[in-house]
Parts: sequence; structure tokens; C-alpha cells
Amino acid sequence: MASAVSPQGDLFYLVRNKPFDSAAIIEYLEYLRTASGRKLLIVWDGASIHHSDLIKKWLAKQPQDDFFLAKQPYYSPELNADEQVWSHLKSCKLKNMCNQDVKELKPRVEWALNQISINTELIMAFFRHPELGYY
Repeated sequence: MASAVSPQGDLFYLVRNKPFDSAAIIEYLEYLRTASGRKLLIVWDGASIHHSDLIKKWLAKQPQDDFFLAKQPYYSPELNADEQVWSHLKSCKLKNMCNQDVKELKPRVEWALNQISINTELIMAFFRHPELGYY
């Protein structure tokens, strides 16, 4: 799963059947650019997939001001409002839910993310979370 939020209350997400690789990250970035229709500030954690050669080469070919990438320090979810999506998903929407396998989990996750995505006030509140800070 991948997601991105905006201070205006937008949530853009992608749920896959397999792990994200560099090609999937590129697919997601292209989706974000198209779906949002604006220039993007991408706050990335230190995951190695975000810094692969394929990603770097792809980014180098993009219009210079389409993406501004900000790498957050390791182990610092408090610097990324999008982490609140995952917290809300786990602690509220999917709380106490038991799934037999990933096939059963995926539609529930998609339903929950859709429920979050239509609640713009909730998404805007993620940016006001008391434990969230910016650098």
C-alpha cells in the first residue's frame, strides 16, 4: 500500500497484491501527478526503494518542478502527516478485524481507505495532530 495526503484533505492511495518495487513507485508517482493536477512535495522515509537507481533516473527525466522530494530522517514518522492515515487505518477502521489471508484483507483495506478518503475534515486534521512536527 502507498498513500499521500494533502493539507486540503485529499487522500491518494494505491493497494497492490505484491510488494512495491521501483517500477511500482514510479507508477504511483505518475498517478499522484495526474490525480492531483499540481506540483508535489513528496516526504519520503529512508526506505531504500525510494532511492534506487531506477527512481533516480526516472526523476531526472521529469520536469524540474513537478516533484520536490524531502527525505525525512530515519525513524521519524512524526514528520509525515501521511503516517496518520496508517495509524487511523490500523487503530480505527480495521481495529479488531481478523483476516484469513491477504485476499480477504485487501477489499477491507480498500474499503477503509475509501472511507478515509471521503472524510476531508479527518485528513486535514492529520496535519494538526499534536505529535506531528515539520522540519
